[in-house]
Amino acid sequence: MIQGHLPTRQEVDSIGAHAVPALALYGIQTQRAVELYPLGGAARFSDYPQLLDAMLRVKKSAARTNIETGAIETALGEAIIRAIEGLLAEPRPEAFPVHACHGGGGISFNMNINEVVANLANAESFGSAFGSYAPIHPNDHVNLNHSTADCLSTGCHIAAHSAFESFSEEIEGLAVDLDRLGAEWAPLRKLARTCLQDAVDIGFEDYLGGVAACLRFNLARASQDAEGLRRISLGGNIIGRSTDCDPAFFARIIPVLNEQLADAGLSAGLARADNLFAASQAHDRLLALTGSLEQTARTLIRFAKDLRLMASGPHGGLGEIHLPAVQPGSSAIPGKVNPTIPEFMVQCAMMACGRAAAVVMTADHGEMDYNPWEAVVVTGILDMVAVLKAGVSTLRRNCIEGMRPDVARNTDNATSLLPSLIRLKQLKGYSHASAVAKEAAGDLAFVRRRVAEAEAG
Repeated sequence: MIQGHLPTRQEVDSIGAHAVPALALYGIQTQRAVELYPLGGAARFSDYPQLLDAMLRVKKSAARTNIETGAIETALGEAIIRAIEGLLAEPRPEAFPVHACHGGGGISFNMNINEVVANLANAESFGSAFGSYAPIHPNDHVNLNHSTADCLSTGCHIAAHSAFESFSEEIEGLAVDLDRLGAEWAPLRKLARTCLQDAVDIGFEDYLGGVAACLRFNLARASQDAEGLRRISLGGNIIGRSTDCDPAFFARIIPVLNEQLADAGLSAGLARADNLFAASQAHDRLLALTGSLEQTARTLIRFAKDLRLMASGPHGGLGEIHLPAVQPGSSAIPGKVNPTIPEFMVQCAMMACGRAAAVVMTADHGEMDYNPWEAVVVTGILDMVAVLKAGVSTLRRNCIEGMRPDVARNTDNATSLLPSLIRLKQLKGYSHASAVAKEAAGDLAFVRRRVAEAEAG
């Protein structure tokens, strides 16, 4: 059959017959999803390779477990495994075209994989045509002893944990960068501010060390939440019921999955959730990581905005630090340079906070026994991690590494009116310093002389 100008094949599901592109690795349920949920520029399943990889590994582990327990013929199970290993070794993004946020609790994700694996296994191991689903069927064999719910949930946990691990290295790297600069600039004092007004003098090491400590606090909290993702619901097939899979499969699947992950050099140590029904009703562990990532994003916004303020000028602003000039800052003003790298960090963090808002909404909209919005959750988290990692990476390499203080400006600021009066208060007391402030009437030179006299006396 020809659909438009492309040859097609006919497949049948419980809804009826439907045309599928003849050479497509996927099948009828994926084709329905492609037509029902137009992309409109949005992301596809294949745009989240960590999630796809994780779900394929769950499928591979399920096939291995089914072979071990005798639930599937060895020849069929091994064919499934070979097909999955081929996809893991050589990703085929064109085979996974469904909208990343389709309806139905992630069923299109799961069936997309089931159909592709079945078609590849049948063609490569048995010479069967695409769409024949013989001898291997997407539901009866590839999906055997698990379901969309526990496969997708487990894949989400694995993918989010893996993504966070690489991001955490960037955050710790930024904290290390700030510690290094703090030590390098340690002798230099700067003017601290409260409510954007002059306050006291502190060391750059104090300020930068404070930012580093905030980042590490957020990192520790997020790391703890990420560790919680090692608790998975695999085996709780339908709304958490373990009776929907063979007892032997239930007992063996997680050890097999851990073995598969370890063999691939990936983080293992997975364990079953204490309550599988709770895991079906809500995605609280993923939401916990979302919350700590959002707090990290807001900390990064504050720091990036501080950099913009401290670098403002060059003549009408604070001018306390010099950021690397990486690109012209105006199409109309010659010589203007903007703090575009900190601004990129702010934009990335803003986008991350927007994703977090969408993820948090899913907690409000789960009903009774199942929360069907996990696609929003996992794509939101993976997007958060991706944009934050991009922002931190370029902030470190294109801004922090080349950032330098203005020594003269900071030295002058650190001995300006209010810091000098604070120093006088330390030497002579609050009442004496207040009297000098009144007598000086804003004359900094007068105050500095009185401080020098107090220090000498």
